[in-house]
Amino acid sequence: MSAPQAAGRVVVLNGTSSAGKTALAVALQRAAPELQLVHVQLDAFRAMEPPGYWSSDYVEQGALRVEALCRAINSAVAQFARFGQNVILDHVLTPTACRFLVEDLTGYELLLVKVECSLEQLTLRESQRGDRTPGLAKSQLESVHAACSYDFEVNTTLNSPVELAHTLAAWLRTGPLQRPSTGCGRPMRPDLCRRGRRNCGELRPIAVRQSSAARWVVV
Repeated sequence: MSAPQAAGRVVVLNGTSSAGKTALAVALQRAAPELQLVHVQLDAFRAMEPPGYWSSDYVEQGALRVEALCRAINSAVAQFARFGQNVILDHVLTPTACRFLVEDLTGYELLLVKVECSLEQLTLRESQRGDRTPGLAKSQLESVHAACSYDFEVNTTLNSPVELAHTLAAWLRTGPLQRPSTGCGRPMRPDLCRRGRRNCGELRPIAVRQSSAARWVVV
């Protein structure tokens, strides 16, 4: 079966564990049903793993298993997009995972959304969930945003997923998902993965170098 002419777009929610990515993705699906966003989530793939998969008994396979996990997720996303489906992916993009994303989804249009949350709130959410190792989110803080250049940024510390979903949906409706797509989508931005972080501030446009477009930060 041949893929359609127009590829789907991929919206990537990137943030630490317990930052609220999954809740935001589900809320976005409900806030913008017309965008028909297929939700691909890291947790769904992790749920496939057998007991002890990441134990010290298999430490020598750790790097290989990380790559297998990331590539499997990316492959699923690519196939949905190839057949014209818009995708919302929630992920924890370490620099290595970001590199895999670039390699596997070159040729598809990616829109990266930074999902931030205060450490205090992350710690509270971890304790309330009960299914996360204490300190997991804190351990990811330094690396999760180190390699990404973002199109849109949200902070879930005080705002609800529903509030942020409506804001994100409005941006998607008026901008990125309204542009025509041809072939397999435009090439990925060359600055998608980079070193360095940008701090969130109040709602404001952030100039994009060599472009008249704007990126938005929502807190």
